[in-house]
Amino acid sequence: MSDLETWINTVKRQPLQIQFEDTVNLNFGKEDIDKIIPHRAPFALITSLTAVSLEHQIIEATSYVNPTDPIFEGHFPDMPVYPGVMQIESMGQAGLCMAYFLKNNTTDITEDSVPVKGLFTRVHNAGFNKGVKPGDLLTIRVQSLEDDDFMGLMMAQVLLNDEVYSHSVLEVYYP
Repeated sequence: MSDLETWINTVKRQPLQIQFEDTVNLNFGKEDIDKIIPHRAPFALITSLTAVSLEHQIIEATSYVNPTDPIFEGHFPDMPVYPGVMQIESMGQAGLCMAYFLKNNTTDITEDSVPVKGLFTRVHNAGFNKGVKPGDLLTIRVQSLEDDDFMGLMMAQVLLNDEVYSHSVLEVYYP
């Protein structure tokens, strides 16, 4: 089995482990997140950063699915479901937050923090196990698999009540 197949099988069903000896509990909100990634409303999807382990290169974030988001007007109006592409974008934004902490070797965000810029190059085997609904508060876990100044590879999950709702392995290019 290839590394990619192993990573995909890892994120499909079981939540990624976040609690390690070096895990730092975080309490960063949108104002802080704006300092480390370039996304802005209405496309800034990460609500908070709650935990990070630099040694294990994993982050936990939240994303609130606003029930008044206009996306629900057209995405199954009688049965609103949060689009999978938005879930993948949330995973990517959490991954950029992880990249910030790794590239700066810190668990802090300061006034002079510089946002990490990254662009998706590939989404591997995205899967959607359950439908995300308006009003859900999602937990997003992203673990960096490979990272340098040019490219990053990460496995990611969207969780609700510690259950995997969606997952993917993502590649990013750092311009």
